[in-house]
Order: sequence, then C-alpha cells, then structure tokens
Amino acid sequence: MFIVKPQNYTYDVLKSHIAALLQEYPFLRSFSIGRSVAERELSVLVWGTGDKRIFLNGAHHGMEWITSLLLMQMLETCCHHYANRTSIGETNFYELFSRVTLAVCPMVNPDGVELAICGLSEKLPPITKTRLKAYNGDSTDFSKWQANLNGVDLNHNYDAAFYKGVFMQHKLGIFSPGPTRYSGNEPESEPESRAVADFTRSFKPDIAVAYHTQGEVIYHDFESKATAKSHQMAQALSEISGYQLDETDGMASYSGYKDWVIDAFGIPAFTVEAGLGENPLPLRQIDKIYQDNLPMLLYLLKA
Repeated sequence: MFIVKPQNYTYDVLKSHIAALLQEYPFLRSFSIGRSVAERELSVLVWGTGDKRIFLNGAHHGMEWITSLLLMQMLETCCHHYANRTSIGETNFYELFSRVTLAVCPMVNPDGVELAICGLSEKLPPITKTRLKAYNGDSTDFSKWQANLNGVDLNHNYDAAFYKGVFMQHKLGIFSPGPTRYSGNEPESEPESRAVADFTRSFKPDIAVAYHTQGEVIYHDFESKATAKSHQMAQALSEISGYQLDETDGMASYSGYKDWVIDAFGIPAFTVEAGLGENPLPLRQIDKIYQDNLPMLLYLLKA
C-alpha cells in the first residue's frame, strides 16, 4: 500500500510522508538545502547513485501545492519498484538506480503553500498577519496566493534577464510585494530561491524540471538558447504526455527557474504545467495528472 495519498498537501503532511518513506525505503536519502522565510526546511530527497543527474522541483507557487503531491507520488513509485525489483513496461528501476541520481525538492515554497491552504493561521505573529493581509489587498482569502512570506514570486526571482522581468512587472503596475509576480529587489533575494539555486549549482544536474499548474503545456526554451537536444526531448515529452509545447510571453518570459537553468548551464530544462482548469486545482485531478506525468519521468530517467 502506498504511503503518499491524495490530500491537501501542507508542509506538515509533506514532512510526515518524507519520514515514512525514509523508514520504508532506507536507500532513499533526504537532507535540507535551506530554510524558508518562516524557517521551514526545504527538503531534497535523492533516489539512485548514478552519474546521470536529474533535478525535479515543485510548488514554487503556494497555490500550486498539488505539484508537491505529484512529485512525492512519482518518487514513491520509483522507490516501490526498485525495492521490489519490478518494472513498468521496459523501465527497470533496479538497473536505473545505479545509472541515475534523481533529486527531488517537492516543496520550494512551504510558507506560500501554508498560506494558500490554511490562510492566516494562529501560528503567524500578529504583525506578520497584518503585513500579509495588506499584501493581499486587505483580503483574508489566500487560496490563490503564489508568493513567499515576503510577497515575492519565487519563480520570478532567478537571474535570467531579471531586470527585463522587472520592467514588464512595472508595466503591469506591480511595484511592491503581493500575491503574485513581484520579482523582489534582486535575483535570489529570497532564501527559498537562493537555496534552490545553490543546490542546482552544487548538484550540477544534466536535466532540470520545475512543476507548476496548470494548462497541460511544456515550456522548454529561454530567449532561443535551448539546445537541439532540449528541443528533441521536449518533443518526446509532448508526444508521451499529450501536453502541448508552448512559449511564454510577457513577464512570464523572464527570471523563472527554467529560464535561469538554460541561461546559466545550457542543459535541457523544462517547466511542466500540469492539469487543466483554475488554480488551485482540485484534488480530483491528481490521478490524471499522475498518469500524464509519470511516463514523462520514466522517459527522462532513460533519456
């Protein structure tokens, strides 16, 4: 029976699942790469020991917490099949374990996730609640909150044409912290984005994927810098999943994690927008999201 089950995927649920997976699968490794604004640990889990390195991350945006659940389900699938020496089709997890190192940061923005799911909980100091409410246009409805606890959109806080993004942000009338799209004062100004960037630099992945919702699309380029290999892989991912390839426009074209990885390292990097509808996506979509995305992971493990 699988440990990771569909539910509102709070930080506490994630931590309990990490502990349970580590107990069930002693070959799985976990460590902290840093802490959020509210001092929540940013956990990375590692499956495999091989030379090929893949880094997956989710929940840069608070209301997109279903991506954390997706990543944990896919990671548990890898663990289960490796431990039982079973395969999915032609994917032999026991053989892949010694060829691939898969690192997963399931929840980049735990503070934003907590806000999106729990709102202004009693755990927050009164001064923080007052500040967040002001950032949120005086509303106490945080279900569509994307940013971190400083009101910075973490997926606009990387060093990839950062100031072009700020210019576009200003054109949209965004000049200060808020629920979404505020880039911060400078790249990696936030502890969460800095921790993910530092880990990426030290891990040196061959492939990186950031999971978001929604749209069933895959973004794979940044300012026409993606390699031929990246284009080929993106086409294969699209054919496997039925997700469409797309290009970002406007502010979405700058300072995202995928953009920074392509710009800084020149490796295949993708943003996968899972599911369809309006964020936050309902839990009833997780089965289809999992079925659509697992084959893409299996392809990346073998690519």
